[in-house]
Amino acid sequence: MIYMGDASWWDNRFDSRGAKLMMHDSKLEEDMKYFPEKGKVLDVACGDGRNSIFLSKQGYVVDAIDFSKVALDRLNNFANMEEQSIRTTQIDLSDEVTFAKLDEYDLVIINHFRLDKSLYPELSNHLKENGVLWVNGFREIPGNNPNITGRDLLSDDDFAGLENCTLESKDTYENGEHKLVRYIWTKK
Repeated sequence: MIYMGDASWWDNRFDSRGAKLMMHDSKLEEDMKYFPEKGKVLDVACGDGRNSIFLSKQGYVVDAIDFSKVALDRLNNFANMEEQSIRTTQIDLSDEVTFAKLDEYDLVIINHFRLDKSLYPELSNHLKENGVLWVNGFREIPGNNPNITGRDLLSDDDFAGLENCTLESKDTYENGEHKLVRYIWTKK
């Protein structure tokens, strides 16, 4: 799997980060009004857990998946430091059976990762009725990150297979030099 780099590239990137957890995505916190008040969350491509830990602190039960072992080790360390319980699983997010063994969730988040559009129908099968899918990522290549390419950009077409979900909200916005887009889907 490659997203800006392979697993080794990401392991090195996470390994080079300091011992401090990054702040959760502010858009995630802003969008809490769309989420169920409690329940089970899946954080797809969770990295080292900034959003997983934030949601766990809000009272959600969180499962976090990523393909970087270093990221998951860091997440587990941060979760222990913050006294949060998060189940982590190393998983290849490009495999057709990626989501086959997962539970059902009230909320699925994908932040700054472009999941292959062929995987969205299977992922939506793991959303409970009225469950929410929150996807946030790049809509334009930023000038300050040469690792992001056109294949990393979200588009409306990515969600064509979500026949059992309704688009509740789409927001295009900027965060510094980054031009982003956020989608919120509800399973009906």
